[in-house]
Amino acid sequence: MIPHTSISAVTGLPCPESGIWESMGNFRTTVTLFKGEPMPEYCGMKIKWRLIQVC
Repeated sequence: MIPHTSISAVTGLPCPESGIWESMGNFRTTVTLFKGEPMPEYCGMKIKWRLIQVC
């Protein structure tokens, strides 16, 4: 299920919603996170993530 509104978060902040998150930028990857977990780095860098599927 794709959320109706765009939800995003940056590395280090608590995950605002459980689900599948996609990195934003030139290189794309996805991670599954639970609400409250810290948003991860990608390749050692702080990045912005967007929610693509609610779990």
